[in-house]
Amino acid sequence: MRRHAFFLCYFETTRRCDQGCPHCMTDPAEPASRPELSTVEAQRLVLDELRELSPKGAVSFSGGEILQRADHLELIAHNARNGLYTFVNTSGSGLDSARMRKLKQAAAGRLTMGFSLDSVDDDIQKKCRAGDRERLERLLHLCEEQNVPAFVLLTVSRRNLASLSRTMDWLRERKIAVIRSPFVPRGAAANARHLCFDRADMGDTIHPALRANPLSYVSYTPFFAAPDATRLSFGGRGLSLGNLGCQAGRTFIGINAEGDVAPCVHLLDSPVCCGNVRDQALSRIVAESEIMRVLRGERPARGKCARCRYGDSCRGCRALAYYHTGDYLAEDPTCFFQPDSPATRSPLEETQTANTRLFLNYLAQNRPWRDIFGVHGRLGVTLLNFKAWLNTFLGSL
Repeated sequence: MRRHAFFLCYFETTRRCDQGCPHCMTDPAEPASRPELSTVEAQRLVLDELRELSPKGAVSFSGGEILQRADHLELIAHNARNGLYTFVNTSGSGLDSARMRKLKQAAAGRLTMGFSLDSVDDDIQKKCRAGDRERLERLLHLCEEQNVPAFVLLTVSRRNLASLSRTMDWLRERKIAVIRSPFVPRGAAANARHLCFDRADMGDTIHPALRANPLSYVSYTPFFAAPDATRLSFGGRGLSLGNLGCQAGRTFIGINAEGDVAPCVHLLDSPVCCGNVRDQALSRIVAESEIMRVLRGERPARGKCARCRYGDSCRGCRALAYYHTGDYLAEDPTCFFQPDSPATRSPLEETQTANTRLFLNYLAQNRPWRDIFGVHGRLGVTLLNFKAWLNTFLGSL
């Protein structure tokens, strides 16, 4: 079995949630045909298998709402005993100092929290999801009190385009790390395709708002840094991120509450699923699935992605390719770059390369990231150091 230097699993542990967001992608159009994984199944079929796949990997526990599982602390503690890092993505509803302390203890201190904010405009935010800036600030304060790193997940759709730049500015001014997620018509969003952004939206609004923040350079598309910028020398050894574009099926997979596996969380509950952990070992699904094998190959995408200078480092978003065309290997339909040949350079290459090198130099100098991406050691908590570095970087803009 091939072991990965780093591997992240986004584990949707349950579809239960108390938020009622209008376009929740884990809310199925029809009831699931199987029950959600039990405690023992989640431990044995998911967490233990992930340990075998990547002893220095990480699990991002989500839902629905992970905190609605009565066994959420048990699952997190099991993950910590396996030596894996823990991310918890939550609405934060009902989260207080006592619960945060229990989460941190269960994760053996190796915990990062993820919270959502789609817009600083209250009216737009209400149309996107529950929660607002006031809740986010309360949750971030809880994390600061207990030295738990945190980031904000921002789902981009046509509903929040008008406020995206202001939202990013608000987050940057407060030195809050942010990761963007594309809106896809999965689950309750299946009938909301009109909210999917297109190439013009990406080129005119989304990419300009995001590209100045190096933290978004993880699983980021379109991604125009020079292909060799994703490697740098570290004490005579190569520090490799396996590139920074779409990581679907390479260093990233998604698993839903019933045990289905897909190369990306956005592709769960779709024909691009690769199997179920109740039917086949997760390690075998990752190693033997034709979809996973293709995505691990060099330049798997077709169309302009196949002739693009950034075809292997960016790869284009495979989820957006699927939802726009029905083909997960199609060219990224939201990419505004039109290469004539592999020699064609994006005018944004210099800017994105400079920011990528800032990001990579941070990784090379700080644990756990220098350990994850090719140097010796084990995974630990240093996103607080990242926040300090990010403050310095953003303050220079």
